[in-house]
Amino acid sequence: MTERFFKFRGRFDFSPHPYEIGNPIFSNRKLEDNFFALKLYSLPDGEYRAFYDFHMAYYLLRNPNGKEAFFRKVNRSIQRRITFYSAKDPFKNVYEIHSANLDKLEAFQKFLNSIDEWNVNTSVEKMLSQRDAEIGFLKGNLADLQARLDELLQYEASEKIVINSGNIAAFMDVMRQIRKLVLPNGKRLVTTQGHSPWYKMIAKNFVHGEKPIALAAAQNYFSSEDSSKYIFIADKDRAFDIVPVDPQTQH
Repeated sequence: MTERFFKFRGRFDFSPHPYEIGNPIFSNRKLEDNFFALKLYSLPDGEYRAFYDFHMAYYLLRNPNGKEAFFRKVNRSIQRRITFYSAKDPFKNVYEIHSANLDKLEAFQKFLNSIDEWNVNTSVEKMLSQRDAEIGFLKGNLADLQARLDELLQYEASEKIVINSGNIAAFMDVMRQIRKLVLPNGKRLVTTQGHSPWYKMIAKNFVHGEKPIALAAAQNYFSSEDSSKYIFIADKDRAFDIVPVDPQTQH
């Protein structure tokens, strides 16, 4: 049985869907390509997508994986007609009709090219050109990423600062104190919008004895005191009090 791609109107159906093809009395379904083209000639450019999708949906009901096959069928039919009309004698009386049909076919072919996800209509030269363009784009991105990496590596230390083993709480307490220091003019010595610069700096640049400091553990020292994960530092674990300098004792 011959595979049918396009939806015909029903026999004696005088109110068909506007995209159905064929005649109301009898249609030779073996000539479905011709009926498809005849309907296409009557459509405005803006309806090409809807017309194509209507018939593809009909075909996919019986061939769920036939999206590419449907595209190739329509594409082949349109290209054959473009070749046919392009070879017509321009001095014949029917040339005006042929020319109008050719314009429609070429416009529809442009639409097909825009949805050609299988590169059916893409020449080897064009595919190579597209590949070279993509490679150039990726190389540009790679160079940009490498430049950014090189810049970041300038700030990478060759070693980490070691916190004396067993004194992580004392160190964190000092960091907390630094965050709260206020200058004589009433402004804070250091400010940040959030906590992350502190705990990320510590996790990245410090170790506790020989052990790395987990990012989540460092974060818990700087989270909100209302958080269930906040780590309180007992007085017995504190080792320093940072106090402001008395200006009168300075020389």
